[in-house]
Amino acid sequence: MQSFRTIEEIEQAGLNPKIRRAVMRAMRGLLAAYGEGFDPVDDGYVVLVDQHTTDADALELIGRSWPDVRLEGATFDRETNCFLTVWLANNQFGLSIVVPDEPWLDPRFRAVLLSELGGQNEQ
Repeated sequence: MQSFRTIEEIEQAGLNPKIRRAVMRAMRGLLAAYGEGFDPVDDGYVVLVDQHTTDADALELIGRSWPDVRLEGATFDRETNCFLTVWLANNQFGLSIVVPDEPWLDPRFRAVLLSELGGQNEQ
């Protein structure tokens, strides 16, 4: 799992181009929503789930395992092959979560993401 609080962090992360594009879109969405007053400590940041991400990461970050996380909807970007979802801690702080749809993705978490898409596999 990787976390990004600034565009500069994304640019320096050495992500593959598709993943970089998905993470950058999520960050730009946060910046557009919060404007110049964006503060990752108060407002949230972008989290990239990767092949090294475990349920322990989710427990530490959110307090639940990935399949038990309560999400606020999801979208699927065919261009990047990534799900984008949001977890809200309260009315201000949220995490924008980028999840590549790869074979290593926990099928239980993938099922949660698909459920947030309305139960349809939009691929």
